[in-house]
Amino acid sequence: MVRVRFAPSPTGMLHLGSARTALFNWLFARAQGGAMVLRVEDTDAARSSRELEASILDDLHWLGLDWDEGPDIAGPHTPYRQSERGEIYRQHAQRLVEAGMAYPCYCTPEELEESKRVALAQGRTPIYGGTCRDLTPQQRAEKEAQGRRPALRFRAPRGEVAFQDLLRGFVRFPPGAVGDFIIVRSDGTAGFNFTVVVDDATMGITHVIRGEDHLTNTARHVMLFDALGYPVPVYLHHSLLLGPDGAKMSKRHGATGVREYREMGYLPQALTNYLALLSWSPPEDREVLGLQELLRLFDIGDLSASPAVFDKQRLDWLNGKHLRRMDLEELVEEAAAFAPDWSGDPRFPVMVESVLDNLTTLGDLPAYLEPYGPPIVPEGRAAEWMHGEVAAKVIAEAVEVMGGVDIDSIEDADDVIAKIKQHFADRDLKPKEVFMPLRVALTGRDRGPGLHYLLAVLGKDESISRMHRALETMGQVNPGGGE
Repeated sequence: MVRVRFAPSPTGMLHLGSARTALFNWLFARAQGGAMVLRVEDTDAARSSRELEASILDDLHWLGLDWDEGPDIAGPHTPYRQSERGEIYRQHAQRLVEAGMAYPCYCTPEELEESKRVALAQGRTPIYGGTCRDLTPQQRAEKEAQGRRPALRFRAPRGEVAFQDLLRGFVRFPPGAVGDFIIVRSDGTAGFNFTVVVDDATMGITHVIRGEDHLTNTARHVMLFDALGYPVPVYLHHSLLLGPDGAKMSKRHGATGVREYREMGYLPQALTNYLALLSWSPPEDREVLGLQELLRLFDIGDLSASPAVFDKQRLDWLNGKHLRRMDLEELVEEAAAFAPDWSGDPRFPVMVESVLDNLTTLGDLPAYLEPYGPPIVPEGRAAEWMHGEVAAKVIAEAVEVMGGVDIDSIEDADDVIAKIKQHFADRDLKPKEVFMPLRVALTGRDRGPGLHYLLAVLGKDESISRMHRALETMGQVNPGGGE
């Protein structure tokens, strides 16, 4: 059975690039009828926290992703936090030591940094030179007598390292490309490359889907799998998420975290849709896809190795499309948190519907709902529609028409507008000359929700009251802007 894993580090919020990796793993596992394992890489005790872990898991759930094993639901390979797997790492490290595949290294950070500096100055790739590789027992004793606490290094084979990548084909690293690397730090904690391999092996991971920045690490991992006698998983290294300038996406490109986009009012289905399309084109001629549609159409073999460049405009377009695809009742429920000043109003669903075509994100909602609030003093072009006897006459006569009808629904508002049209049908007036003064009288603005929505939400009494106030103040309105 296919078994994949997503292994976030709880040292920060869930990055869009990490969410994309999680999505690819989830889509592949679910399409294959396999298992998704969530494993927390929290060995960086100084920066990791349970709060960040909870935030990451919450964001993954918000995106619609789930898993079959993990720290929150246990499973047959518990524990799923690396900080709780120290004994498992210790046992595997001891196996390598006993097999002669690992040795203590007494080099200090200063010595290693100097060695790196020299290599770079000479134009060489900084690779550990093997200073401690063949120390005698007596030399080791002398180092320890000096108070040096050794790290444990893997004795990397000197031959070629190669592996098959589902996206990139056969990947080769020539002899000597990978030096001896640390698997256990001098403080006794296991290093990243070692924990990843031990975890993947003991958890039965069959496929590793991750970013191309791990390609070099994979050479180390293949060596460790072989040395420990475990089968090597199938690898796929997808392209990284880049900013518009071609650099790896970071804070200088704007928001990078799922939580940030969530708080701005983007929909989870829009984010998963967009992240999938960054490296993949659906077989059907369509772009707007929900998670279940992605699951039906997505094929990991169709991923592109080309760089994935983040384009916020495309994300905005997709989010708007998904907003307008949603059932109104569901949309109103999602929208409530973004418009707390309005959401308690029983007419809130009508308000949301009235501005839906204008929304890019739910975060835009409060600004578009402002016309339903107290009217502002007309300025500029809005004030121009309130200038002159014609506008005053239109508003006054519209009030008379409205006085004889009820406005309790959109249908009622449509009927009122039809009656107003009929009332002015024999006048030499353009539609804007009738309806723009009414809009400005109701809101103080020359744009906003449709007039029928304004009338339906404000109701008959409030609409007439606002029109009366507009008539009272029209003589003070300055078409140039302000009073």
